[in-house]
Amino acid sequence: MISMKFNAADLDASTLLSRAKEESEQIFAKESTRRGRTLQKIIETSMYGHAAELYLIEKCQFKDDPRKYKDLFDTEGNPVEVKVTEGDYYVPYVLARATSAKAEAWRGFPDILYVFIGDKITVDYSLYGIYKWSENQFVLQKATNIV
Repeated sequence: MISMKFNAADLDASTLLSRAKEESEQIFAKESTRRGRTLQKIIETSMYGHAAELYLIEKCQFKDDPRKYKDLFDTEGNPVEVKVTEGDYYVPYVLARATSAKAEAWRGFPDILYVFIGDKITVDYSLYGIYKWSENQFVLQKATNIV
């Protein structure tokens, strides 16, 4: 498996904030996606997730997916979903949510899922796994060349 670790402080902070604010404002604009959260809380949550996306853009030559609520395109042009969670104990929950989203065809959920573990205090991130859709579930890839 590929080893991928970074600290969010090494990313372009203004780009990270800009990306997070743009998506956060869209989320905050609708009560169904806002879910009672303040704009500031949504921005914080978005920055946490967008750090992994920005890392893949800055360091791995991934491209931003300009479609609303979509993440990235990998180096081969495949759409990729990027998720960040606090610990490996949350990964089954992340996979379950991704599987549910994939089952709703109208969402256009990608076949490739990158899961990172991110520490909210140290802002250290590490790739937990790359998953690909197979029949009815996301399957961990044992070896993947992303660049």
